[in-house]
Amino acid sequence: MQKYQSKILQNAIRLPAINWNLSFFGGHFQHVNAGWHVGIEQHLAFEVIQILSGQERVNLHRKSYLLTAGDILIIPPNLAHDIICVEEMDYFNFHFDLDDAGFIRLLIENGLIYYPNATQQNMALQPSLQALNQLVDPTMDYSFESKLLIQRYLTDFLLALIHQTGTHSSAYNLNQLSYASSIASEVKEQLELQIHIYLTEGIDPREVGRLTIEQIISTLQISPSYGFELFKSVYGESPRAYLSKLKLQKAQQLLLMPKLSIGEISTALGYQEASHFSRQFKRWCGQTPMQYRQTAKKHSQEQAK
Repeated sequence: MQKYQSKILQNAIRLPAINWNLSFFGGHFQHVNAGWHVGIEQHLAFEVIQILSGQERVNLHRKSYLLTAGDILIIPPNLAHDIICVEEMDYFNFHFDLDDAGFIRLLIENGLIYYPNATQQNMALQPSLQALNQLVDPTMDYSFESKLLIQRYLTDFLLALIHQTGTHSSAYNLNQLSYASSIASEVKEQLELQIHIYLTEGIDPREVGRLTIEQIISTLQISPSYGFELFKSVYGESPRAYLSKLKLQKAQQLLLMPKLSIGEISTALGYQEASHFSRQFKRWCGQTPMQYRQTAKKHSQEQAK
């Protein structure tokens, strides 16, 4: 940036002049039932999808993502995709565009951006997404102040996004990003499948073989050591740490189901012994599974009054 030519301002330090278009559109919250199907579509802007509960599958040309509660997916412009609701769900969605070449180039170079729930990048984006979602008004009557707040929280979201993508953009290429997101997606999908099969069919994961990160990585035709290193480079934590976070979230959900015993929950999550699960859960939450269940029940009863 050049200095001012005026002698009066020759010692002044300038801020940049900003004259760009920041677009936000298509923002909405919706509850849909299993089987809801969008159909193949593509957009001229970026699309942000956040799953609040339930599951949906996003099919791309050569890849499929199963999104569950908390997951964030950002689809770049002109990428054809097809969305199907797998399990009754709530989701938040919007499109954005910004005519800043550097920003757009960075996002497009990162390709499809998938930040699974509980990863470092996901947690960085959550506050601004929650703030945007809270502005959704059932009357759809938005004031000028509401629109300014939308722009404010969108800016917060873009700042967090640029920080997360920029932090790692020089550390890996598109193939590496694809491998890392595939590992995260498969880890979560396999855990969900393991729990579902046990609870619906009674197939004990301890007898058929428990979920292992090494096996998942091997299916991608890369070595486990490289997969571990790559995952940590992209997501800032090891695949095992990510799996532990997922198990904690699922344990908390399952403990809200009074018909399931602690032993059944432990088995569904793949623990050899319920005592091991209880010790691990207490390290996570500071409470035993039974204490957590009793606290949640008491809280629910107080809210019902």
